[in-house]
Amino acid sequence: MSPPPPPPTTKTPLSELNLDCAWATQYPEIQKACFLNRVCQYAPPRELRVQNVEPILQKGPTCGLTALSMIFDGAPSATALLDQAVARGYSNNGEMFSARQLNELFGQVLEENRHLVEYKPVTHTLVGGWMDDPNIQIKLRLGAMFLVPYDPDRNHTPCLNKGHRAHWALIVGYLIDQFDDFYVFARHGKTKNLALWSLRDLSRSNGNLVEFCQPAGHPNETFILPEGGMGGCNGLRCKFIMIEHYKAKTEIVL
Repeated sequence: MSPPPPPPTTKTPLSELNLDCAWATQYPEIQKACFLNRVCQYAPPRELRVQNVEPILQKGPTCGLTALSMIFDGAPSATALLDQAVARGYSNNGEMFSARQLNELFGQVLEENRHLVEYKPVTHTLVGGWMDDPNIQIKLRLGAMFLVPYDPDRNHTPCLNKGHRAHWALIVGYLIDQFDDFYVFARHGKTKNLALWSLRDLSRSNGNLVEFCQPAGHPNETFILPEGGMGGCNGLRCKFIMIEHYKAKTEIVL
């Protein structure tokens, strides 16, 4: 006689195995970002802080203006900011290849909104250096946000392609995993998903913005570059904008 068949096995749900970032089930966007990037799948982070800024999709090459508009909950819109940028001679089509000029535009918009209580304490500072500097990590842990230009790969993650597809992101928080690796959460105009990137990768990408390449989708448009180009002192390389004392409507701290 043949032996009896083994009893049927039942599969344990992933949530019970803690294989799907189950610690973040209360925060679906964070859970999705961590799961897709294989970060903190099996254990919660040592630290996490995220400002809940609503995403806005960009229209045309307006990534920097769209990221700036997110800070103001879409008012002014990227379209309205483009009008101001064109009037100042900063942009033709929405491009912002000068961190200094975007910071100046930020200052103008901020002053126009100082009458709103949520913007009264907000400060913005143009910073030169590396994003993964320990002092920047301290600022992130204290709740600062950052407007950061970087070089995106096809899936919008930071890469090293000399800045040929330079893009702007708004860094809205950070995460430190169980191995003490430092990550940042980001919003940008190409997707409504919350992004999660290694801070080191973002820093290296920001530091390789040296060369303009005509966008494939805009072969006939003229783009404005600052004196010295993208990699010069008025450009994007190793430059970003620090935003302090900003408080989103909600914030997640773990």
